[in-house]
Amino acid sequence: MLLLFLLLLHPSLSLDHTAENREYQEKAREMFEHAYQGYMEHAYPEDELKPLSCSGHSTWGNFSLTLIDSLDSLVVFGMYEEFEESVNKILLNTNFSIDKNVSVFETNIRVVGGLLSAHLLMERGRMSLPEGWPCAGPLLDLAVDIASRLLPAFNTPTGLPYGTTNLLYGVPKGETTVTGTAGCGTFLMEFGMLSRLTGDPAFEHAARRALSVLYESRSKIDLVGNHIDISRGEWIFREAGIGGNVDSYYEYLLKGGFFFEDFQLISQFRVLYKAVVKNLQHDFWYIWGSMYNGNPSLPSVSTLDAFWPSLQILIGDIKSAGRTLSNFYSLISHFGFTPEMFSLLTGQVSTGNEIYPLRPEFVESLVYMYQATGDQMWRNMGKQVLDSIELSTKTPCGYATVSNVVTHQLEDKMESFFLSETTKYLYLLFSDEHWIFDKGVWGNISVTPDNGDYRVCAPNSFGYTFTTEAHPFPAGVLGCCYSRQRVEEDLLEQIYPDENEEAMKGGIFNFPNRLLNLMYGETKSDDPSKPHPPLCSSLLHFLVRTVGAVRVCPAWEDPKILSQIGVNHCPVRPWYAKYEMYGIEWSRLPGKKAFRVINKNNKK
Repeated sequence: MLLLFLLLLHPSLSLDHTAENREYQEKAREMFEHAYQGYMEHAYPEDELKPLSCSGHSTWGNFSLTLIDSLDSLVVFGMYEEFEESVNKILLNTNFSIDKNVSVFETNIRVVGGLLSAHLLMERGRMSLPEGWPCAGPLLDLAVDIASRLLPAFNTPTGLPYGTTNLLYGVPKGETTVTGTAGCGTFLMEFGMLSRLTGDPAFEHAARRALSVLYESRSKIDLVGNHIDISRGEWIFREAGIGGNVDSYYEYLLKGGFFFEDFQLISQFRVLYKAVVKNLQHDFWYIWGSMYNGNPSLPSVSTLDAFWPSLQILIGDIKSAGRTLSNFYSLISHFGFTPEMFSLLTGQVSTGNEIYPLRPEFVESLVYMYQATGDQMWRNMGKQVLDSIELSTKTPCGYATVSNVVTHQLEDKMESFFLSETTKYLYLLFSDEHWIFDKGVWGNISVTPDNGDYRVCAPNSFGYTFTTEAHPFPAGVLGCCYSRQRVEEDLLEQIYPDENEEAMKGGIFNFPNRLLNLMYGETKSDDPSKPHPPLCSSLLHFLVRTVGAVRVCPAWEDPKILSQIGVNHCPVRPWYAKYEMYGIEWSRLPGKKAFRVINKNNKK
């Protein structure tokens, strides 16, 4: 009786949810397929589907936005034939040389990000690779084309971008100089990847400059506002929060810091994070308050706030993330969906903000939470989200926006992010074995000497980082096209004083980050009967530190490899080891896939 009571109280305690999880994984696949096919049949080549009238309309630029935004979703769902067909459609019909005003922010996260992720997943998507891939290819060319048309927006006295630009003529005359914080600070993932693939530093420089200006503009209590004048660098709307117009700025500080191994960005996130928790957190909700003194100005929460736990999970603040997720789940349990804005003061949906446009943020955080803890409870929450969407929003040709979460009235609109994010996260939430979560035990690593440096390329290894639009970027491509750093033999000799690898066991060495980022994976062999070969090559030492390769690469025994191009099949670090960042003092994550966090003061 006690066991039965516990199971009723906490369903995640039941012994086996495998069959049910697979059922919901398949439901998520069917949801994506229904919406994707509805868009292709009734809306393509328009930007988005109108799911009630089964027609299409142009919203963000009239270049088949939903198809570009969902290209990598086709790979995630294993729809390889559709992926190749869709890529060919984009290559044949896309032209960005048009007289069209577009959102700089939305075009970057949806179009640039979508094209880049599709380009980087071509091998995973079983397409024939263009010559020079991943450093060249037609999808990359399109990404460079559209991103180059966004760059004029950054030509301002502060480096902060305008919110709108014209794809043919640049920033329109009379364009407002007021841009949202997220609209200024959500470019590093896409623009940084462009620079690493093309060698053109202009993209990454623009993104980093904007991030720097925003951080330097924070208040004395380390909060930022939500709109800023890009010509003067002065805050126009001075309310601080984590929701709309701010959210992805925080996200790209942290993810950009992890992905590009930039500890300064991570440090900046830590400063802002502590200020948000101190001034804006109330019962694990996060409200709006004055950026200058933290006094509450709007005691309301937004459905966009539900992304915040995903960042907390990445930094190890599991308890806080769980409390906030539980808060949002209470809204879902009551309304079926998360309203765009909910007043904590009245306990009611804020007037004029009853809409739910099929947003992904809550499910996104559930994916991170389940991966960190393995607790079935978080999947159970996702089941209710999927069931609500299926029951209340499905139409004959897609899924419709909920215009009112109280009455469940629908609106004739399906945002592209439903296919790019919501369905993808639902599918991954219930996936036990998927390459997105691959531990990266094996990967093809190519090493190319480059004027004294080395280009180290492992396209499908070292895990993936999601952009704010849920486009997965593989970390293994960062060293493919241009050398990451110079290998200095004397430094390597200091780090590895002998051949027995005793120095490697020490874990952390106090050397500059620019030389070696001091990250490594555990050394394990798939075949315990085969001993590890000794390491004789400085290049292999470099690989161990730079890309996390472990010591089972006999092909690299010969020091002559230093003067050759090598392609080897070698073990690499797990997907979550991307977060073993030197200098971060966050608490250890619990659970079966816990991140191992390194303390900078630990010099064993």
